[in-house]
Amino acid sequence: MVGKKTPDDIITASVIPVIMNMSPYKTPNDQLAKALAAIEGKPDPDPFTGNEACDWGDALEGVILTTAAERLNLTDLKLEHDAVFHDTLPFAVSLDGTADGGLGHEVTTDPAKGIYCVDGSVWVDGVGVLESKLTSSKPEDRPAPHRGPLQLQGQLMATKLTWGAVCVLYGGIELRIFLYQANAATQSRITDEIEEFERRKFDVDWYPIQSSSDGNTAYPRVDDGAPPITLEGEDNDWLAQLVNAKDAKRAAEGDIDEAEAMLKERLGSHDEAVGVVGNRSYYVKWPMRNFKAQPAKTTPAKPARIVRQSTLTIKESKDD
Repeated sequence: MVGKKTPDDIITASVIPVIMNMSPYKTPNDQLAKALAAIEGKPDPDPFTGNEACDWGDALEGVILTTAAERLNLTDLKLEHDAVFHDTLPFAVSLDGTADGGLGHEVTTDPAKGIYCVDGSVWVDGVGVLESKLTSSKPEDRPAPHRGPLQLQGQLMATKLTWGAVCVLYGGIELRIFLYQANAATQSRITDEIEEFERRKFDVDWYPIQSSSDGNTAYPRVDDGAPPITLEGEDNDWLAQLVNAKDAKRAAEGDIDEAEAMLKERLGSHDEAVGVVGNRSYYVKWPMRNFKAQPAKTTPAKPARIVRQSTLTIKESKDD
């Protein structure tokens, strides 16, 4: 129930939203870097050690699933499972829980019980998968892709079960149970993404970069001796955008400093002011801040290391 049971060098159900680029937390390249590090026996490049929200999710997992099973009239709730490996794909899943729905019967949305069949009525027949989630987000009528639906389809794909539920406790006060049938189209997409990930892992072929920081994940090292490249066409357009944006940023920072200086001159020893810009009122405050005394700190020693610079350095070329 608690603790990772699946390997890091293959895709698991929980990271399906990541490789499908539907996670707000990680990119496909983050997952590829993690898998390559595991294969090479290197440390995880971006380890996650948990947080209080994860701790509460673990602590309340049994409560969430027990309550969901009661509302769905399920029996034989099981909260401990070994990892399940797909029979043909390099793919594994871990299960929060399973429960038995008995003989086949149709379940429809029932908001009074917090039951939502987001894709239409669900035929509950025999054992199904229960996935527990806890979030501070406001209740949804359809959970976000990274909050269980894709993970559940992966779990159903590996276990060959026909139905499942994502059980989400919102804000610690409202439980919603989202029922799903195994979906062949979604599972086909997942299969394609797993096979694509395996190809990229074998070839060390990075996904298209999603952000500047993602570029450092995909290309963390410089190839010594590689010659400079010449930017042409669309590449030059991106260079122009970067140069112009940096110029605009410097100009904006100058405007901000000038405006703050003039407003501080006007405020003088006053700590508050009000004003109107357009048709909106604004409140300006220049208060005192209290800082508690702190003991002297010694920065711990750090080993020598070489990492790639996080931002591009842009300098205008000048002819001799």
